[in-house]
Amino acid sequence: MLLRARFLPVATLCVAALICVGCGEPAQTGSATEKLNTAPPLEPETPPAAASETAEPAKEEAAAPKTDAADGDETTATANVDLKGMTFAAPADWNREANPFFVEAKFILPGEDGDAELTIMPAGGGKQANIDRWIGQFKMADGDEPAVTEIDVDGKTATMVDIRGTFNSQRPGQGPAENQRMLGFIIPFSPTDNYFVKATGPQGTLATHKDAIVEFVKTGKLK
Repeated sequence: MLLRARFLPVATLCVAALICVGCGEPAQTGSATEKLNTAPPLEPETPPAAASETAEPAKEEAAAPKTDAADGDETTATANVDLKGMTFAAPADWNREANPFFVEAKFILPGEDGDAELTIMPAGGGKQANIDRWIGQFKMADGDEPAVTEIDVDGKTATMVDIRGTFNSQRPGQGPAENQRMLGFIIPFSPTDNYFVKATGPQGTLATHKDAIVEFVKTGKLK
């Protein structure tokens, strides 16, 4: 009885300590759970694929739109040639010489075989006399003959002369030049006067520009 009386208080204290420890744990667990539940949710990161899809439209919008200048490159540009008695529309790649001597207009036509020149001037004199003078400036190959044809220019019948051979320009300091060609045009604009358009130069260069030269003459308009 005495031994039981000594251990009873000790047992009582141990039981009380265990009860206190057990009662504290739920309070700590509950507090941590509430903190986790009340924390704000994190925003999901944008997947790499989605970021790439949103960037591509921006690249398409940044592409330069087609401009009027690009559209113009698809057609042959021309430059207006306004003379005293006529107007023409010249190809833009012809180089017009400023203040030419003796003629109203002069153009340089580039070519791999050498540049050719085209001149325009009004003058009197008969048509046949001028054709004979042009032919006389050439020494043609045996059996070769100049080609003389007619084309329409603003309702007028113009004469076209095509000559090939060794050309003697009769200019000071210039001797005969082989493998040359002339495309000459006589456009009547009054009973006694004509406009003369004449292109001379290497045969290869004139062959390259022949169609453009004929079209240029056909754009002529009398004032």
